[in-house]
Amino acid sequence: MVEDYDVLIVGAGLGGLALGCALVSNGRKVCLLEARPGVTRSKRGLTLQPNGLAAVRKLGLLDRVARIGSKTAMIAWHEIGKKPLATLDYSILDHPHNHLLTVVPSDLELVLREAFSSRGGIICESTSFRDILSNRSERVLVEAERNGSPVMFSGRIIVGADGENSRVRQALGIPARVKKYPDHFLLMLAGPVASLQLEARQYVARGNMAGFFPTRDSTYIFYYLPNRTVAEFKLRGIESFKKQLAEIEPDVSDSLSNLGSWGDVAGVSARRVDVKSWVSERAALLGDAVHALDPSWAQGANLSLQDALALTNTIERCFELNDFTAAKLKDYEKERRKQTEFVQNQAERTALFTTTESRFYYWLGKRVLQRTGRSKTLMRTALQASCGLTDHFSLREKIRFIT
Repeated sequence: MVEDYDVLIVGAGLGGLALGCALVSNGRKVCLLEARPGVTRSKRGLTLQPNGLAAVRKLGLLDRVARIGSKTAMIAWHEIGKKPLATLDYSILDHPHNHLLTVVPSDLELVLREAFSSRGGIICESTSFRDILSNRSERVLVEAERNGSPVMFSGRIIVGADGENSRVRQALGIPARVKKYPDHFLLMLAGPVASLQLEARQYVARGNMAGFFPTRDSTYIFYYLPNRTVAEFKLRGIESFKKQLAEIEPDVSDSLSNLGSWGDVAGVSARRVDVKSWVSERAALLGDAVHALDPSWAQGANLSLQDALALTNTIERCFELNDFTAAKLKDYEKERRKQTEFVQNQAERTALFTTTESRFYYWLGKRVLQRTGRSKTLMRTALQASCGLTDHFSLREKIRFIT
């Protein structure tokens, strides 16, 4: 027996759910295939930036999402153990959402799931994508496994929203280049801190970086260290790490008691994904499946939300024309590729300055940050880029950051 839908989406993460919400709002019959049995409480935070917030608004979910997050317009940058470097003020942006909203990802996922299901969407949990089967019809035939048993699905189009190791991408035979960065991030949620409700804070030193962002009921902390030092670092124990965090940001000293072991801390190593094509016949990819990036700009989820809206528009045109060829789906890639590659490249360059062990690059990074903090023009230019509101720097703008 084959389960038939208009659109099949593999991966019920934020990008897949956003795409599903937009499509079911247009009356499409959509099924999300998700390998996980449900939503697990996140151990980290997620910052929605102006581009992501604009996408959430277009989904009609901004009020609901705002209630689960903490809004801030300021990030204060400090050198660890030394003086402040700059304060970046997002309110100077000429944008209806000129602020940040930090949420717990699992909370955001639950909001999107509820919206998707209430609009008629179907989520098949514990269902793992296996392969795309050859057939002569105008439908995509998908083989999956649900709770250990084979199951078949069909749709007019399949979308891979299944991450940097996308099995849909592999099934389609789309070549991908994966670059592993020498970076590792420890991510965690500590208790709430009153002083951080007014501003987020980031601290840097040569080869080290830490960030402290308010969520509604907690404090999102991320901590950078070189990948080669992770095992040795963890041998010192969680209490040693908590002491180090309190030395960096004394205001969190009384909010770390919930971090009882390394099991309360998530870890992630950064990768970049570049693909030859975002689309194929009756198939498309979005999010990390096509443009995973260094987390320095915290843009991964935000770009995925933008992808979802752009792909929705393209899929709707495909339904109108009854044309799901790669040539028609390419409109989506043409709309999105330039911006995502710009963000990938600039996030990579930012990491070179903010997580570097090089004396020269660290000095240059501090210089750029201090110049940006002193000039509203430079700050606006930098924030427009890091918030996904532009897809290029002019030569003049590049020169002004360093001279």
